[in-house]
Amino acid sequence: MRASFRGLVAALALTAVVVGCQRQENAAPSDAGPSSPSNAQREAGAAAEQLAALGGAANAAQRAMFEGEFEASGGLDSLGSAEGAWDLTLLENYAQFSRPGLGEDGGATGARDYHERGMRVAAGPLTITIRLEPCTVSGVELPYVAHVLFEGVAYEGCARRGVGEGSRRTWATVIDELLPAIDACLARTGPGARVTFASDLNDGDVSVRLRESNGTRRVCTAPKIGGNAQMQPLSDLDTEHGEGDPEFFRGAAEPRRQNCRTAEAVTSASGEQIGWLIRRSC
Repeated sequence: MRASFRGLVAALALTAVVVGCQRQENAAPSDAGPSSPSNAQREAGAAAEQLAALGGAANAAQRAMFEGEFEASGGLDSLGSAEGAWDLTLLENYAQFSRPGLGEDGGATGARDYHERGMRVAAGPLTITIRLEPCTVSGVELPYVAHVLFEGVAYEGCARRGVGEGSRRTWATVIDELLPAIDACLARTGPGARVTFASDLNDGDVSVRLRESNGTRRVCTAPKIGGNAQMQPLSDLDTEHGEGDPEFFRGAAEPRRQNCRTAEAVTSASGEQIGWLIRRSC
């Protein structure tokens, strides 16, 4: 009887240990902290703060202060001692964001959102804010503060109106990066077709606008890595700002000369000629 009782006690003790272990395994850690916000969440929070700082809707005089082209630069720390760590060129139809050692990003600009103290515009993966506020960089005071949101990081620097000729960029500035998608689209056209505009889309695709040798215009969508190109017709009224200047002609052979047009050979990052840019000259 005593042996049976001891066996029962041992069994109950083992059961208690097993249940206790299961409870510990199933219980959520009490010291677990909140998960880190995603890039999208960080950008949304920063964008909301920057938009609030711009104030209400702009009148005509206020809007005029934020029209045109801008150049901006700053450090990787907000207005810290590392000025020049990034540069922004904002044109009417395109924006280019450069970080030394990290490459360049940009895209065609959307419609500008004007406010009483600044404006905001999206350009590919970038969200750009220009605000009227004195800003000092390298001992020089500029009239605007610039913010660039990219991949969850908020870059802050100083800005001024106007763009130097050496900094002027077009959609073709990043043509080397878009070439696989451009080739996929040109493969579905006839001989002599030209690219009149190309830009990154937010979903990893590239939009490529084409003009065939007979004047027909079409828009093509293809993955940035190439392949699976989808074509649609374009009406004469459907144009992008800056479309057609320049145009891109693929191949080594120089395109036929035209009045008021110049042709400039284009090379890839490896030095290989990839085609020609045809620009308006008069």
